[in-house]
Amino acid sequence: MDILYDLILPGVATIKSYADSLSSQEAILVSAILATLGWTQSNRLTRKLNRKQHTMSVMLKDENLQKGLTIVRPYVKEGRYPLPGTKEHDCWQTGLRACLNYYEFLCVGILRKDFDEKLIRMTERYTLVTLHQYASNYITHLRELRPQGDKSSDRSQIYMALEKIAKRWEKPWMRLP
Repeated sequence: MDILYDLILPGVATIKSYADSLSSQEAILVSAILATLGWTQSNRLTRKLNRKQHTMSVMLKDENLQKGLTIVRPYVKEGRYPLPGTKEHDCWQTGLRACLNYYEFLCVGILRKDFDEKLIRMTERYTLVTLHQYASNYITHLRELRPQGDKSSDRSQIYMALEKIAKRWEKPWMRLP
């Protein structure tokens, strides 16, 4: 609903037609109502623009993501994982976790409405969905790991926001079997 065209302009036109018959108290009340509506509309637009600006600043500042994508990209293209226990695997795991953590942060921000979903979807959709599909087995493995020693962290919820957004954004023909 566009408040300007649906409420404010028709309201002003109606008030203008009755302007001669309004008392001074009624005119003050009408002015206060219109000022409040204008302030509300301005505030809403400011919040929307701030959300977009914040989204862009977060998306453009992450160097760890770029390093992680550089490491992980060849493996994603080939659809393979490196052998566990090798130095290559450790490097790959560091890069993959950097990517997954970055996209999890974005997805939590989307779900909390801190970031502009439409803007992120237009710029990061393919990468996010592809990375989620590639890493789904790895994510499942992380969720099944049991804490070691006295640690009591629950890993069953790890990367849940990423999974939720990836499933929301993927097209039916993009789903892996």
